[in-house]
Amino acid sequence: MESRGLTYDVHVSDCEDRWVALYHKPEDHDYTYGFVYIDPEAGFTLHFFGRFTGDMDGNYHAAPNPLPPDKYSLKIRLDQNGIAALLPPRGLAQLGLPEKPDWLNFYEDKTDSVTHKVNWGSFYNGIGDSHRAIDYLESAYKERPDAPKLVFELVYAYNALERPEDAMRLSKSGFAKNPKDELLCREMAFAYLHLKSYKEAATQYQACIALCGNSESQMAEKSELAMNLSSTYKALADPPNSEAWMEKAKRWAPKGSPVYKHFHPGGE
Repeated sequence: MESRGLTYDVHVSDCEDRWVALYHKPEDHDYTYGFVYIDPEAGFTLHFFGRFTGDMDGNYHAAPNPLPPDKYSLKIRLDQNGIAALLPPRGLAQLGLPEKPDWLNFYEDKTDSVTHKVNWGSFYNGIGDSHRAIDYLESAYKERPDAPKLVFELVYAYNALERPEDAMRLSKSGFAKNPKDELLCREMAFAYLHLKSYKEAATQYQACIALCGNSESQMAEKSELAMNLSSTYKALADPPNSEAWMEKAKRWAPKGSPVYKHFHPGGE
């Protein structure tokens, strides 16, 4: 997709430490642009910088900015891997932008190498780019396989990339060491499901449900797990158990949660 020389062919996860133009509707006159970076505490962030217009010759012209950068600083945390366009060198020059802003130094990750890789892998997993996450995480695993959060993030990435054999290999050893890790339990069940080991998946999902507490967030998690367990029993051609667990999923879903809205799309 092209617009005034800009090509909307990259995702946010392709744009770390890059200037981007956000998606531009045909009826919009101005383009919105900013700088994408990773905040070591918060993950992918867009620092909104301003607006510009483009002429027929592909030149860039600064447009009036409702939030002048010398008076306002608007940072948007990004949790969706949306489409953007990279600003070309010509655009940076015509808008008077440096390759990287000076303030980026304040967001330098000062953790050790392995912790950095795990955190960056987690951020890339979180935004939906496990292809990039896996490079950080596998490298960290070679250096320090017992690093905090590492096994879960790596198993999550394997499952996201449809590598259930790798996910199972790693999650089995990880879960044996920490059998109360509900997140890892869930990823292990997911791997069983994609390996079509339905009986094992059913057993694992029930183990995960047993690990959930009674807080609102945990009940939402419990509801989602019950939905997955219902699907597993459906694959096992066991309608009574499938229906029973779906009823539990509906009953456990906290009002207003995403899973509740799944069951009540009309807002009942």
